[in-house]
Amino acid sequence: MRLSEDDSHALAGAPAAPTYLQDGTTVMSWLNTRDHKRVGVMFLVSVILFFFLGGLFALLIRLKLLQPGPFFIDALGYNRLFTLHGVVMIFLFLIPSIPSAFGNFVLPLMLGARDVAFPRLNLFSYYLYLAGAALAILAMILGGADTGWTFYTPYSSTTPTQVFPVLIGVFILGFSSILTGLNFIVTVHTLRAPGLSWMRLPLFVWAIYATSIIQVLATPVIGITVLIVAVERVGGFGLFDPARGGDP
Repeated sequence: MRLSEDDSHALAGAPAAPTYLQDGTTVMSWLNTRDHKRVGVMFLVSVILFFFLGGLFALLIRLKLLQPGPFFIDALGYNRLFTLHGVVMIFLFLIPSIPSAFGNFVLPLMLGARDVAFPRLNLFSYYLYLAGAALAILAMILGGADTGWTFYTPYSSTTPTQVFPVLIGVFILGFSSILTGLNFIVTVHTLRAPGLSWMRLPLFVWAIYATSIIQVLATPVIGITVLIVAVERVGGFGLFDPARGGDP
């Protein structure tokens, strides 16, 4: 159906729809948003801040190595600083940087969708990310954890430092990753534009889709392992003690 000349003039003079940056300028409009672009921007800002925080810890590590012996921190402090750097860089920057930040912003646009499949779940995964990050960092700063970001047993299950809250923080971060992956998988399956077949998907969409599958399948395994270490620290069941039938 062709538009009349009057209709064309009316459309031309109609105000443009607000962009994601103009759709509310208050802090609450961002904190309560369900716009995938805004959630992607919040993820991006967060991972950049954590990148600089992890870089600061790396700088302190290199300063400690300028001279042998105690130099502004002792050996235990060095191990805690090393753990802080690893946890921040791996769990707070490296893992969520591409899928959660760029995936949230770009994926629906490449699919021709208005948003992700579950906008509220998308925002909830961001808050889980912040909650896990806050718990892990505060626990390491206030109580300290000197196990390294891998949490190798049996040391991580026997050290007197405060490893348990750090493990719970990493466990929460894993849930954020799982929810993001599930959201992206459902989005790719159900919200593709008409005519956009699987063979026409952009390479970036395929990359995010493959990453989401890995997040959904692999992250629960890591999360269960972290949870087992946390349970071992609380209960002392000997799960990693060969003398008690455990497997280190």
